Amino acid sequence: MENQHEFPEQWLSHIQTQIDDSDKRLNNEMESNMAVNIQKSTQFSWSLLDLQQAVEGEFIGALDHDQRVCFNSVSTDTRTLKPGALYIAIKGEQFDGHDFIVQAIQQGAVAVLVSEVVKSVVPAILVDNTTRALGLFAKWHRQQMPVKKLIAVTGSNGKTTTKSLLLNIFQNVGNTLATEGNLNNNLGVPRTLLNLRPEHEFAIIEMGANHRHEISYLTQLAAPDIALITNAGDAHLEGFGSLQGVVEAKGEIFQGLNQNAIKKEGIAVINVDSNGYLDWVQMIKTLGVVKVVRFGASDKADIIISNLKPTGHGIAFHLTIYGVSHKVTMPVLGAHNAHNAAACVAISLSAGLSWSEILPGLNTFTGVAGRLQPQAISTGWLIDDSYNANPSSVKAGIDTLVNLAGQSILCLGVMAELGDGCEKAHQEVARYAKQQGVNYLFVYGKATQQMPDEFGAQAFYFDSHSQLASKVAQLLEEATLQKNVAVNLLVKGSRSASMEKVSQLLLSQFATTSQNMPN
Repeated sequence: MENQHEFPEQWLSHIQTQIDDSDKRLNNEMESNMAVNIQKSTQFSWSLLDLQQAVEGEFIGALDHDQRVCFNSVSTDTRTLKPGALYIAIKGEQFDGHDFIVQAIQQGAVAVLVSEVVKSVVPAILVDNTTRALGLFAKWHRQQMPVKKLIAVTGSNGKTTTKSLLLNIFQNVGNTLATEGNLNNNLGVPRTLLNLRPEHEFAIIEMGANHRHEISYLTQLAAPDIALITNAGDAHLEGFGSLQGVVEAKGEIFQGLNQNAIKKEGIAVINVDSNGYLDWVQMIKTLGVVKVVRFGASDKADIIISNLKPTGHGIAFHLTIYGVSHKVTMPVLGAHNAHNAAACVAISLSAGLSWSEILPGLNTFTGVAGRLQPQAISTGWLIDDSYNANPSSVKAGIDTLVNLAGQSILCLGVMAELGDGCEKAHQEVARYAKQQGVNYLFVYGKATQQMPDEFGAQAFYFDSHSQLASKVAQLLEEATLQKNVAVNLLVKGSRSASMEKVSQLLLSQFATTSQNMPN
């Protein structure tokens, strides 16, 4: 594809200004080391020569003789591109970033990275695959940054909450970078790594996957010092084929350990209570990783969870850390959050933090939006866990719901990416909900249609969020009139089910305030 558009004179002037500015910078800093001399993020930039060498690309396009242009950010999306950026033209299944090169330059891109020969008024670097080149550049950049500890986190459930809890701990100790939102895939992880700056002391990188070898790729870009698997469960079975496939895919995260050091100082953190624990022990041994920290409720663990109970403000439990017991209270719901906390303690201690540095981060953590967040309503509590779902996380949510005093309603949207066993998985969740004492089951999404048959009476399928919310509202109104009847509900579903719409509809009508969390 060739870009035949004409470029107005003012764009050329803009690029020339970049070159003039870089001339001045090079005169002052020609022998400088980027990671040592550029101390603030606002001053940070890369040179095109750094990029070209890191990605093994070829200079093409206008001004290709002048490698002095520098860029201060990297963008793959013209909707968020800022002046001074490098624009990377990514090819996806539904789009081709090369179609937006002119727009990127209009918005201030000073260089482009492409996989097709294009006519461009700004310098361009040609590579075979721009997605791969993004990863190579991120890997190169990570090696330049003097971060003390880089932590990689994966797992079927809890990885985002764990990442957020780690940030809550580490940001009190030093300047910490963490994955934003769900930028945990082959585009998001490189973008996060490229946000590393010389002032960052710690980095927490979340890694997700829906097929084999994806985490292997990501962890070798990040080269973590510490790698964690929260657990392995029945998530993304469509891509992994089986639970064993999930176990093996999560275990790939340990392949990135010991990439940076001559001494084998990489640390693996694993859950002794999870599916795949013994598999991971063997993987770690085969990879030559000698430092392992185990957490869980089993006495096999180095950090043992015990005496877990709900409180008026969340949960309380004990952590026995290498034989020494500590009491922990956290303003969050769910027994699984005690496991998330234990994982974070294992990582924090491995990174050199003391217990007195760790505890405040645990005590003040209030969770992540859309993940088991309690909201007071007139009849009790609405637990918004709408961000995502798989069978094991739904069961964990059910356990939390039925432990609340009063009647319980489960509002469940479809669970995605479960492969051939999708309908059976939904039916199994329906049976589990009934066994655990859920009073009402309301479901949405094609794969949930058979769930009411498994659950029995007081279970209904709905074609829309509004219909489901309307039925729940009817029950809540009846309970409100009875005054002494407590009714709690859990709203959950995969991201594609958009079950937050149900939460929003119900909270707009029934939200209230409360001093205490549900128990």
